[in-house]
Amino acid sequence: MFPFITFLGREYPSFAILGLVGFFTAVIAAGFRAKRYNLTRSDPVYLGTFAGLGLVVGGVLLFSITQIPNMWENRAYLTYDFVLFVSRYFGGLVFYGGLFGAIAGIYLYCRIMKLPFDVAMKLTVPVIPLAHAIMRVGCFVGGCCYGIEHPLGVTFTRSLGAPNGVPLLPVQLFEAVANLCIFAIVWNYTKKERSWIAVACLYGLLYSFARFWLEFLRGDVVRGAVFGMSTSQLISIVVFFACVAVLCKITLPAPQ
Repeated sequence: MFPFITFLGREYPSFAILGLVGFFTAVIAAGFRAKRYNLTRSDPVYLGTFAGLGLVVGGVLLFSITQIPNMWENRAYLTYDFVLFVSRYFGGLVFYGGLFGAIAGIYLYCRIMKLPFDVAMKLTVPVIPLAHAIMRVGCFVGGCCYGIEHPLGVTFTRSLGAPNGVPLLPVQLFEAVANLCIFAIVWNYTKKERSWIAVACLYGLLYSFARFWLEFLRGDVVRGAVFGMSTSQLISIVVFFACVAVLCKITLPAPQ
């Protein structure tokens, strides 16, 4: 599609540009609610920065874990092409790893600035799917995280990730739409005062459900697979049922 955007005579990766757009859009959205939680307008910026750094670290870490079998098989690259080894096995992102990393980043910022973690989570969780939706558009434009072959798919001609000349389902856009729907639901849910656990579990429940089914439409296999399912599908199952259990516990009345 358009893996690079040219600006002032220089090329920039489309995914990185749209990633920044997603980040700033989420920060702006969170900024509208900062006062409600007795936070300054700058707090969403710093929270977003720490969350973004955690997202990158966590996403790369989980990606590299899924690549351990391939790393061992091609360990010889460590001695004669170290750069290729690092770019191949530490050059991807897995969203679930990024999500947990982002939460860790938020927690770290709260510890440093002595802010209530529950308040920070209520502010940031609703805008995560908004940022994620825009980032998935970046995936589509760049050609990564592509879908399976399908006659009604989109054919890439300049992709650096997806196979060119083959019609592929635009699963990146499907996930972007799903994330926008999740954003609308969680944003509306948090118009009333809710516990951060309920907010986080609602988001986790909706996203894990959507991600599990969307994985069947993914054509790339770099995320690893176990028992015939991708790593993300296995994590989705765990997250979904964990969120269901927690939501039931905090919403259902205790037995008399």
